[in-house]
Order: sequence, then structure tokens, then C-alpha cells
Amino acid sequence: MCRQLITPAEWDLHGGWALGDRIEWSNRACGLASLRMILLAYGHEAPTVTELLKLAVKHEVLTPRGALHAGIARLATDLGVPSAAEPVPVEELLGRLGDAPLIVSVTEQFPEDGRSGGHLVILRGYEDGPDPTILFRDPSAWGQTHDRVTLSRLSHSYAGRAITFAPLTPNGES
Repeated sequence: MCRQLITPAEWDLHGGWALGDRIEWSNRACGLASLRMILLAYGHEAPTVTELLKLAVKHEVLTPRGALHAGIARLATDLGVPSAAEPVPVEELLGRLGDAPLIVSVTEQFPEDGRSGGHLVILRGYEDGPDPTILFRDPSAWGQTHDRVTLSRLSHSYAGRAITFAPLTPNGES
């Protein structure tokens, strides 16, 4: 599991200090930490979050609020995992999870108050049932102790946008 909080040692080792404040960047690195987890799941070399951050800055993937979905998809493709940024209705999420994980835009901690988007997490599978349980990886501190959410709860904070990936084979190849 990758965290979006960049350690001081990683930041220093990979020259993150040239970008500015480590904590400020860590607060915006959920998409890059998620990308790192995807690369690892597909069996590819995965740069550190700091290295991905430097690539994202170089390729103008970041905005003041975080990473552009299309930019993350381009980085994933460039790093060997074909991907696309696209709208995916909540009704299609389970069908999409049969072949590959997704990075989706949700509100952190999946509140049910109508706020949607702004935080990127990986949906990695589901358990069927009347209200299916979605298995996820969240690079935030909260996500270190939470890895399941019901589809009904997820749907309240899901923004309808996803980064999709080529099918994942059992040995991690795309």
C-alpha cells in the first residue's frame, strides 16, 4: 500500500525540496500514490511518489487542487500501463471492476452528504450482495485502516469520473 504522505527521507533523496513544501505536495499526491499502486499491481517498475510528482510537474499534470485525470492516464500509459480518463456512471463500476482496477474521484472518507470528488482512490474489486461491498485502496491516512465501502455509500461521494486501465491478467501483465 502506498501513502500520499511523502516521507522526509524520500523527499530529500529524490530532490523534492526543489518543488517546495513536502506537506503541501503530499496533500495533493493522492492520484500519484494511486498511480504508483497501479504500476506495482501490473508488475511494472514504479517510481516513488516524489519521482512521480516531479514527472507530473514536468508534464503539467497538476493543478492547485491535484492531478488531472487525463494527465495521470498519460503518465500510466507512458510508464507501460495503457489507460484512459473517462466518465464511468456508478451503475457501470461493478462491470468495469471485473477486468481491471479503476482510479476514481470521490470525497475523502466517502461522506454521504452530497459532496463529490476531489480525492483519488483505487477500486480493486467487489463482493456481491444486496448492496455490494467495494474493495478499495486509499492512499490517505484514513485509508490505511479502511479498505471496504458499500456501493450505496460510495455513490454519494463518487464524481462519475475514473481512470480506466487495460485488463489485468493473473500475473499482473496488461
